[in-house]
Amino acid sequence: MTKDRFDLEQEILDCWHITDDLQTIMETDSLNLSDDVHNLLLGLKTLYHLKFERTFATFENLVTERKLDSRIM
Repeated sequence: MTKDRFDLEQEILDCWHITDDLQTIMETDSLNLSDDVHNLLLGLKTLYHLKFERTFATFENLVTERKLDSRIM
């Protein structure tokens, strides 16, 4: 199967949902998370959000500068 930059974009956005998943865990009262675990999850959410922002900015830059082949795989 040949994938293009639009598939790559969608896959990046799909991965980004981990930040939503971490938020869901943090908001689930029945888990009774300790403050330490809650803070750890918040830190991971923030870290991954920053990494995905950086990755998507690189992707957008490559698309804008036409440095990304329309067929990537």
